[in-house]
Amino acid sequence: MFAKIRHIAMYTHNHAAVDGFYRTVFGMRRMTSNTLDDTGKQNPNRGHISDGVIGMAILPRYAGMQSGMDHYGFEVEDIKEYVRRMERHYPNTMIAKGLDYVPFAGLRSYDPAGAHFDIAQAHIANVREGYNEAGWDQPRWINHISIRADDPGRVAEFYEKIFQLKEAETYRDDGSICMTDGKVKLLLRPRDNSLYRGLREGLDHFGFKVESLEKVKNDLATLGETAPLPPSGQFVGGNGKKNEQDFRRCCLGQHFTADPDGVLIDISEQ
Repeated sequence: MFAKIRHIAMYTHNHAAVDGFYRTVFGMRRMTSNTLDDTGKQNPNRGHISDGVIGMAILPRYAGMQSGMDHYGFEVEDIKEYVRRMERHYPNTMIAKGLDYVPFAGLRSYDPAGAHFDIAQAHIANVREGYNEAGWDQPRWINHISIRADDPGRVAEFYEKIFQLKEAETYRDDGSICMTDGKVKLLLRPRDNSLYRGLREGLDHFGFKVESLEKVKNDLATLGETAPLPPSGQFVGGNGKKNEQDFRRCCLGQHFTADPDGVLIDISEQ
């Protein structure tokens, strides 16, 4: 494939709790070092974690940053070819240069739904440590990222033209379209005006494939009893029921929860 999904990034005020959640429940491991901490300085004890394929950047939230999922990223075979395709098919879409100090970023751009993504080419500047290695297999791994879009078909066309993603499944009952890079899926869900959350375009949630739902549920329960900041998997409050109903309509999930910051995660054995 021309492109592989390799990266997810989120901002948080609760780095220790969020990092510990993904490492404890899903077995993710450290793959880079020396990323920025809450003081804005590089810290040798901070770094991206990974499931063997997807690198997850759990970034400190500074002024002007919203908590939660911020962007994701592709590794491409030829970053110059990516730029040529964008100039040919989407000449008005802006492309920015990636930040020098991050371990996975050559360029930054966005899709027709406004979801930001990094674009990097292995073994060139701004791609280092674990992002240049082969990775590993493990029983709990990120198998999809979901984006909310006003027109999923238009967004699917973008990913096909630019990244050569292929359509995996189309869910005609709700208009969702599922693209894939051959391993990780990109689920494009239509917006929904029956709830406030459904009005937004952009990154919505992501999900894990696991070896056993029951084992993961037990691990979540154990962490909930022992962690200072437990997983926030409770759909409560004024919008809780509608948010839960909407999330459960995701066609790729079997169990639905959230990390300590409220980032939605679904889990499936399928």
